Amino acid sequence: MSELKPGNVYIEVSHNQLGGLSLCVSNDSGGYRIAGAKVGGCETLESFEVDAEELIAQIREHMAESAA
Repeated sequence: MSELKPGNVYIEVSHNQLGGLSLCVSNDSGGYRIAGAKVGGCETLESFEVDAEELIAQIREHMAESAA
């Protein structure tokens, strides 16, 4: 049984295979690496849950501010 709240996603910061950090977003079915090198077999440093719609809204707001 999933503990992920409806409409939320997991954000993970992990060590990656090149020795740096990677950012990933996922749900209980799978996920995507957003930034950084491959993370297969690497340690997750932080994992937390966020509202997906709020995350998208904040990204769009930041993009608009950066473009201005």
